Amino acid sequence: MIIRDGFVTNSSSTNFMIISKEKLSSSYLYEKLGFKKGSSLSSAAFSLTDDIMSATESGVRWYEVEQIDYETILKIFGEESAEKYKKMSKKGYHTYIGHTSSDDNFLTSFMTTDCFVIDEKDFYMDGKNCGW
Repeated sequence: MIIRDGFVTNSSSTNFMIISKEKLSSSYLYEKLGFKKGSSLSSAAFSLTDDIMSATESGVRWYEVEQIDYETILKIFGEESAEKYKKMSKKGYHTYIGHTSSDDNFLTSFMTTDCFVIDEKDFYMDGKNCGW
């Protein structure tokens, strides 16, 4: 029998893709995720947006990504998101990919354990690629 005595985690993660007309910033994400300035969640919401911003630098989990293109988006996020990417990238929109973890702050952890899509004319976020 093997007994593990090191750190054990039961963390979850969610790969996400964002396609945005504007360059990504914490304040822009705050607005696009539907948070209201001065709300009781402001501090946690900005922690979430900071986590997302940082996550775009670390890439997605479980996939080797050399470049963001149609085939990569298709493989990770599926046809619907790949088609959105094709359409929106032709218009000069910015595309970001990354992953969040349930080990982060409580709002990021909550987002990580859900599957979702935000689909607006100038902002698209696919958070359906989850691993629990």
